[in-house]
Amino acid sequence: MKPKALLLALLMPLLLQAQSANFNTSKSLDIFHSVLREVSLYYVDSVALDQLVYTGIEAMLSSMDPYTEFIPEEENDSIEMMTTGSYGGIGALIKKRPGEGVIVSEPYDGSPAVRAGLIAGDVILEIDGESVLDLEADECSSRMKGTPGTQVVFLVKKLMGQDTVTVHVTREKVHISDVGLACMLRDSIAYIRVTGFTQGGAADVRKTLKAMKKDHPVKGIILDLRGNGGGLMDEAVKLLSIFLPRNTMVVSARGRIERFDVEYHTKEEPLDTKTPLAVLVNNGSASSSEIVAGAIQDLQRGLIVGERTFGKGLVQTIRPLSYHANLKITTAKYYIPSGRCVQSLDYTKRDGNGTPERNQAGGIVPDVPVEAPKYSRISMELVARDYLHDYSLHYFTQHKTIAPAESFTMSDKDYRDFVEMTSAKEFDDRSATEILLESFSRTARAEGYDQLLKKEIEALRTHLVTDKATDLNHYRAEIQPLLEEEISCRYYYQQGRLKSMIRDDNQLEKALEELTGGK
Repeated sequence: MKPKALLLALLMPLLLQAQSANFNTSKSLDIFHSVLREVSLYYVDSVALDQLVYTGIEAMLSSMDPYTEFIPEEENDSIEMMTTGSYGGIGALIKKRPGEGVIVSEPYDGSPAVRAGLIAGDVILEIDGESVLDLEADECSSRMKGTPGTQVVFLVKKLMGQDTVTVHVTREKVHISDVGLACMLRDSIAYIRVTGFTQGGAADVRKTLKAMKKDHPVKGIILDLRGNGGGLMDEAVKLLSIFLPRNTMVVSARGRIERFDVEYHTKEEPLDTKTPLAVLVNNGSASSSEIVAGAIQDLQRGLIVGERTFGKGLVQTIRPLSYHANLKITTAKYYIPSGRCVQSLDYTKRDGNGTPERNQAGGIVPDVPVEAPKYSRISMELVARDYLHDYSLHYFTQHKTIAPAESFTMSDKDYRDFVEMTSAKEFDDRSATEILLESFSRTARAEGYDQLLKKEIEALRTHLVTDKATDLNHYRAEIQPLLEEEISCRYYYQQGRLKSMIRDDNQLEKALEELTGGK
């Protein structure tokens, strides 16, 4: 066979495969367009075709992975928030309950909202003259955001005094620092909590640590990445450059298109490559947090303490679309220096229920495993229903000041007040044991053992079933610290919450022991 004929024979299957793929794509697009045309012409009611298309796009992308998403033009502010940690707005977290006003749940320290006199617990009734009662939370949030320098007008029912007043707030570019908390702990250990990986975040960490080293004899460093869901890969590399020699390969990204494969090396001069380092992680640590923890572990720069991380080893890229829309799309997987991808879920392989297969080797396994405390059902119920937040607002109205967050504790009288206020509310206070007993009772009845076991079941029920006040007192040891976090946040904002959280922290305590030799 001649060389030219041989080459054609070898390439023919590939050419046919490419033609088949192109035909199937054209066929599918033609069917989709035909369906839209038929719906627009003949459906019994009028149809908003743009919303129908958006619904189709979202359904299509949801079959891939949870991180690939379509971002229409009107939601482009979310891109800025994801990448820079900044947005134009008033600087406050809000909550919205159906048929009620917008509750200011947590204003940011130094924000336009705070300077305008808004506090946690204030209720916004109108935004720019329009009632919010029938609006969803995201609609309210969207109306509160806007171009820095513009003004938004609220009608507000104040927490203190319950007066209804008009409040003018000038929007600003609100930036949320990735450094949630930085402080010195015992034995000259520097503690830095990193809450995200947005633009400039690594520089904030470097600046913070440099200042701490200038003012204190730092003998150990704890980098807390618990609950940090990640962000920009470049920022993870820059953060690693603080602790690792320049030109160290810390992560690589590989995808379907080989020319886009890349290795990332630290580019900046390190600040500290010697001081003992511990990185705290848990199952809420994902993506960029895992890049940092994995590189520190693989390159033996420090210890990883806590729980196995989430296992997100997928890289997203923002791709521009027509009409100013964007697509956040997974384009690669990242690999830590040892060559391992930490991705836990394989979205290309799903069971009959659509659940992706799990890779048991996913995530970063800590060098020093420490489980976080498990909370009872009643504690989770109180958090879910916002009852702890509600009581913190009540407490806020009754006390002008409190002790610093790192030392604030509720008195017995305070807790009795909480029990009295909360036990009158509706919530499920059954313990896990009670639920198991109810399940056991139903099973016994279904199998005909209910009469035989009636006395035993009733005896157990008598011991277990209690009133709400009794349950709230029984679980005081775990509920009270959660309350103290909420109350501290009312007076000292987010830093107050974080300072309260680390007072009785078994994972942090273990990291301290590792760095100080068990002192």
